[in-house]
Amino acid sequence: MISKTDSEYIFNYAYVPEHLTHYVTSVSGAEPYLFQHYLCYKKDETLIFIGYPLGVSFDEKQMEASLAKALNSMKPEIISLIAPKVGERSARVIQQHSDTYYRLDLDNFVVPPKARNMVRKASQEISVEQSSTWHDNHVTLVAEFLATHQVSEESRYIFTRIPEYVASSKSVHVLSALDHKGNLIAFDVADYGSRDYAFYMFNFASQVHRVPGASDLLLSEVVDIAREQGKQFVNLGLAINKGVTFFKEKWGSVPFLNHEFILYDKSRTGIIGALFNRL
Repeated sequence: MISKTDSEYIFNYAYVPEHLTHYVTSVSGAEPYLFQHYLCYKKDETLIFIGYPLGVSFDEKQMEASLAKALNSMKPEIISLIAPKVGERSARVIQQHSDTYYRLDLDNFVVPPKARNMVRKASQEISVEQSSTWHDNHVTLVAEFLATHQVSEESRYIFTRIPEYVASSKSVHVLSALDHKGNLIAFDVADYGSRDYAFYMFNFASQVHRVPGASDLLLSEVVDIAREQGKQFVNLGLAINKGVTFFKEKWGSVPFLNHEFILYDKSRTGIIGALFNRL
């Protein structure tokens, strides 16, 4: 369980999306716990351990000690671990991969020329509406994305839980780009649930009603709100692929944190499964 004091501590030091307890719990249904400086989430026989410490620098030995305490206390069969470094596990590995988080430093940030031009062009055709609610046109756009892209089962599941996530906290904003006819061109889900960080959580753009620069215009709004709220950084999420990385780097973001993931099975029965393998 997370106390009010724990919640304040997490808010003050959160810097990766997995630190947003309302996000993880609304998507997974898991219960959050804090072991020293490390968050984890438990549901049934699965433990999701977030190896990014809150308020202190990463130390692999310290992380392993906190993970050991969590394992001893909760005795899960399946462990999902993300951290700057996950090391080797004396158990059957189900999945494993690595990536990198990108972020924007808002101190003296100026929108790069290429991104600024895209924002200017898009703003001539579309406008951005900000809300805290989820509508049918958002559902339709997510369904369109799932129909036209190859998506893992874990990501597909997360996308179906976005409505619950949007409703989970007042720090979650839905930014919708609409054309003059009211068509939804694209939308972002952003989260401002940290003292120092804003989080660029989801972006979906229509393939039917396309406007070049729509996602740039939305990100400019995400940045503006972050500045208004006094945030220092925007965590733009993982690199994912070359196209996504190009977009993030076009905005001047840089890799700032290694992301390693491992899903492994400590049970005797060899159960294969997990809540999800990546948030």
